Amino acid sequence: MEVVLSGTRVDSRSVVRRCAQILDENKLSDIEIYEVGDTIQITDYFVIATGLTSRHLLTATTDLVKGLRADGLVDDQAENFHKEGHHGRDGRWVLLDLDSVVVHLFLEESRKYYDLELLWGDCPKIDWEPSPRPTASG
Repeated sequence: MEVVLSGTRVDSRSVVRRCAQILDENKLSDIEIYEVGDTIQITDYFVIATGLTSRHLLTATTDLVKGLRADGLVDDQAENFHKEGHHGRDGRWVLLDLDSVVVHLFLEESRKYYDLELLWGDCPKIDWEPSPRPTASG
């Protein structure tokens, strides 16, 4: 599965794995990736993660978009590039639609309530590796 960004083909799996890494760098937890394209055909992947506060979700969303743009993995002109679900300080869920990847960020109680893992748990899970963290030298 590929997306075309500014005339360049990019593997959707690269995008989704980078999303997970950026979310991990932002200290979100329980990051899961599901390959849902064969089931719903409107996107290739879901990324699901949990944040600590509404501000944490909003900051992680902003950092995710910045990181993907910096890596050349998000086309600023993509028609389906939009955010939903975060409503002020009380936002408990953010949906970020990157066309081939949809990112769902939840507060813990909202993640339990919506239980996307139950809905999409039959879909293949995708492994990813966290970004290397700097080690203390001494």
